[in-house]
Amino acid sequence: MRVLQINAVYGFGSTGLIAQDISKMLVDSGNESFVAYQKANVIPENSYKVGNNLDWKYHAVHTRVFGKQGYASRGETKKLLKWIDKIKPDVVHFHNLHSNYINLNMLCDYLNQKNIPAVITMHDCWYFTGKCSHYVEAKCNRWQVSCGQCPLLKTEVPSLFFDNTSKVLFDRTSNLKKIPNLTLVGCSEWIANEAKKSLLKDANIEVVRNGVDTSIFTPHESDFRKEHNIKNSEFVILGMANKWGSVANRSTVEKIINSSDENTKIVIVGCNEETKAYFDSFENVVTVGFVKDRQLLSDIYASADVFVNLTHADTLPTVNMESICCGTPVITFNCTGSPELIDKDSGYVVNEDDAEGIIEKIESIKNEPLKFDVAEKQHKFDKNLSYRRYLDIYSTVKLTW
Repeated sequence: MRVLQINAVYGFGSTGLIAQDISKMLVDSGNESFVAYQKANVIPENSYKVGNNLDWKYHAVHTRVFGKQGYASRGETKKLLKWIDKIKPDVVHFHNLHSNYINLNMLCDYLNQKNIPAVITMHDCWYFTGKCSHYVEAKCNRWQVSCGQCPLLKTEVPSLFFDNTSKVLFDRTSNLKKIPNLTLVGCSEWIANEAKKSLLKDANIEVVRNGVDTSIFTPHESDFRKEHNIKNSEFVILGMANKWGSVANRSTVEKIINSSDENTKIVIVGCNEETKAYFDSFENVVTVGFVKDRQLLSDIYASADVFVNLTHADTLPTVNMESICCGTPVITFNCTGSPELIDKDSGYVVNEDDAEGIIEKIESIKNEPLKFDVAEKQHKFDKNLSYRRYLDIYSTVKLTW
């Protein structure tokens, strides 16, 4: 079986690592893997780079001026389609196509003409909206009918002049429906259920959770505490700067920090200069810059006593799985896909923006640490087991077509 994956990145970032893992799984199982990508830190075999800097910049300008992402890059997409003609895949697997490098409408028309089935992994909500990747914080459900009057028009990928979200939603979903055998794969039950409310609800919809490398993310000793002058007797709360540093969480964060005693340290990972300056004003906060090394990230998880994820909109936060596989329980809001990863023995789920609830659960873990079978959780979140589900999906869409 020949499978072509198309993704903005390969070998780095969450979706790039997933594409790489699936490619390896395909080859290891005796199938053929092909990859089309925009950017990569390692060039995969049987691959094609889509576009160039000039075309990407033009596409980005086109997106911002007209509010229509995925409509430019016609010439570069035509070249890609010629390459696809040569490799003749049995299945095409879409990941992230919304990085200003490919013309989605042309790609869908091509698959329709050539009778090639497609699998789409919904890493976010972009495929069934007229613009945004997440709409939860805006409390918008216009995507279920027609979009328009977009509350996120000037955010995320800002549309400078026009609100074309209604047209984009119609074009996007209509063109995807042209694909002869379309399967949507949600990374979480949450996003799969959201897709069932969308204009793509008649497609086959499956769930394949992302996984993690359990050979890296596992309980172990490290020197992280020693290197950051954190005593072994101190209780460590771990957070990620992109969530803890957001304005939306400012009140919650300050309540958590101010409620912590002198025997508690809060470690914030992924700080830029602005977030570092903010958190350095608190005596009990330790700031760490961006961490690309997954082994170092594992060291940090394994050194913490609890990971507090203040996400409001995540399809399926990999960080939750990484923490639990390192033996560290998680506290998170009851939002989107984050709660799905928390079992009763591996953490707590509290209501959105419930700072007091988070503080209460932190104290609970401090007084009586949660104990869970890490091996069981690692089996549940093992990327190798998770991604093999795609083999069944590829085979099904190929055979039914």
